[in-house]
Order: sequence, then C-alpha cells, then structure tokens
Amino acid sequence: MCSDCKCDYLQRGTTYRHFHWYSKLCGRYNYNYLQGYLFNVDWRTDFTENFGGSTGYLRFVSDDTVHYTGFKLTFMAMSRTAGKENYLNASEDETIEFGTPKVDVENYPSDYAEQWFLIVPEGHTVQIDFDTFELEESEDCRNDYVEFREASIMAGDPKTINGYFGPILTNRLCGNTKPNSIMSQGNMVWVQFVSDRNSTTVYKGLKASFKAG
Repeated sequence: MCSDCKCDYLQRGTTYRHFHWYSKLCGRYNYNYLQGYLFNVDWRTDFTENFGGSTGYLRFVSDDTVHYTGFKLTFMAMSRTAGKENYLNASEDETIEFGTPKVDVENYPSDYAEQWFLIVPEGHTVQIDFDTFELEESEDCRNDYVEFREASIMAGDPKTINGYFGPILTNRLCGNTKPNSIMSQGNMVWVQFVSDRNSTTVYKGLKASFKAG
C-alpha cells in the first residue's frame, strides 16, 4: 500500500529540471469536492496554479500495481496586458464569444481600446458572427468603432502575431446596424475596438463570436 504519493502522482511547475522540488498530488476526490475546487480556482486561492510565465509543466507518474480512472484538467492562457490584448483559440468544433466589457449590462467605457487575436486551426478560415452591435455612430466611424483585419505570424516566430498592418476585412464599423458575418482568408484575425473620450456614451457595445469555417 502506497503512502505520501510514492506510487502514482501528478506534479506541476515552471521548469522541467526542478521537478524533484515540486510537491506531488494524489488521491481520489468526489464530485462535490471538485466543484468546490473549481470555485476556489475562480477566486485565486492556494488551489490556483499560476505559472507566472508562458510555459508550465505537468508530470504524471504511475506504477504497475493498481489502475484508476486518472485525471482530467483544463487550462487557460491569460494575457499580460490585463484585458487590453486577448488571444483566443478555437478548435475545429468550438465557438468562442468576445466583445466589449459588460455588454448588455451597462454601456461600454469611454477612452477605451481593446484588441483580440482570433485563431483557428491551420487550413481553416475564421467565421465571425454578431449577436449585439450598438456603437456611437459618426462620420467615417471616427469616434467609436471596431475594425477587422487578417492577422499573421511575423518572421516565422509564433510569439509575434501581428494584425495592425494586415489586409482589411472590413472598413471601420459603428452605428446600430448589426453587420453580416465576416469570413477571413487565413486562420487568424485581428480585431480592435476603440472608443473616444466622450463620457456621455450611452451605447451597449459589441458582442460577437467566432469559429472555424
């Protein structure tokens, strides 16, 4: 009989070479415990594993004495820019929503900018559909607007995705007419929302979704 996670265990850490220093996780937990675990992760307690960088390592070890179900987990990539720049990845059968803060709850903030990089698997295109669209209308959408461009990887480096200078998918969009669906040519799209300094803005904002086309 094993004790102290000597037989089967899971470790997590920020560097592979230092795994011998990291604590081991093992045991069996029921559904109610796992629900509480998820709640605690949301509140960023000690249960939260924040790797603090762009890379995290997991190591699973088991011996040949017993056989259990195993484990299943999910992870989320967090932007360093605190919501100003977001990288969203959708699998082939996944639809992901994005939009302005608290859309349909309160008006979007003034003097605000946010970007999204929408990414689907290679060989697919990005299909963008709109659910809510209500922005201040102005001539040539000079005040508040959202724009969509093709995005691409710069110089073959996957860490340098650029969209600001990419081919234009739409002109700047504003007003309260919901746009038609947008379809990209490649598998990455750059989206930028900008609002001016008018603090009397009384518009809901933008809520859209994207998937692999």
